[in-house]
Amino acid sequence: MLWKTPLGEPWVNASYDYLFRFGTRAVTNRVTLILMDSEAYDYFHQMRGQPWDRGLHARLLNRLADDGCALVVCDTFFPEPCDPAQDEALAKAIRRQHRIVLMAEQTQITHPTLAGAQPILPAELFLSAAGTNWGVAWLDPDLDSIVRRHWPFPSPGPYPSLPWTAARLVGAPLDEAPQERWLRYYGRDGAATKLSYRFALTHPTNYFRDQIVFIGAAPKTSVPDGEKDKFSTPYTRWTGESTGGVEILLTSFLNLTNGDCLRRPAGWLEALALVTAGLLLGGGLCRMRLPVASVMAVGVALGVAFGAIFWSYFTNYWFPWLVILGGQVPCALAWALA
Repeated sequence: MLWKTPLGEPWVNASYDYLFRFGTRAVTNRVTLILMDSEAYDYFHQMRGQPWDRGLHARLLNRLADDGCALVVCDTFFPEPCDPAQDEALAKAIRRQHRIVLMAEQTQITHPTLAGAQPILPAELFLSAAGTNWGVAWLDPDLDSIVRRHWPFPSPGPYPSLPWTAARLVGAPLDEAPQERWLRYYGRDGAATKLSYRFALTHPTNYFRDQIVFIGAAPKTSVPDGEKDKFSTPYTRWTGESTGGVEILLTSFLNLTNGDCLRRPAGWLEALALVTAGLLLGGGLCRMRLPVASVMAVGVALGVAFGAIFWSYFTNYWFPWLVILGGQVPCALAWALA
């Protein structure tokens, strides 16, 4: 019941979330996240909710090109042309990049007999300058607002996501067969070096050489309050802080690049494990004296928890272990008491 019904969904979700309470894998990729944060908004006199001055983006991209940046991923949308001079400067800066991926948006299809979505691509001037390298920047949080899965789910979908295109450009061995992929987070602060947009233009020459650079907006605050492009992660459970969408897209990119995506075992295998655990616990604890049964229940709970955590760390699989620890063990102990 806890495994496959809405009643047990919080147990299953918590099984995933608390895997990251006890440590995560380290990464060696050289990644810098340049954030359009509050400090940068104030310094460059930009307004939240309004597109940034494209002249600033052109300056930053030229700086990255001068340094020999390995890959640039822009989590900022460049729709229809605006100021001709700034647009041409931005397109020229895009063409100078060794590799670059531009963000596309997604819109729902509204039709009496159709349902679906389609991408909205950047303006042709910028898309052609990027060599048609684009990907949709989209996240799909669960009902509790925590982002746990790669988008689309299963992935890849009918059109590429921003992390997927970026991983393909760096030569990651991507499996094109659709798979259900869960995110593996790399700690509360992520795996990238964070840098305010304000300081990105003032760093020493060659600072970005051979680095992967993501560019995106940071939320105004870290309080989960429904602000646009702000999402909860498993860490929100114990920190109360949310994060910007670009940080989760970067995590998805590193998962794909390093082969770190999490998966769940086949349904029949999970069912077999839960049925076996139920039979052993229900048939075993009731044959013991209550003190022994209590100690055994605690030992089984700790063994399941540590086993699931280590299994997810050393492999790419996770299992809804709290169904056993928080559901079956207490029920079996109550049955033994009865």
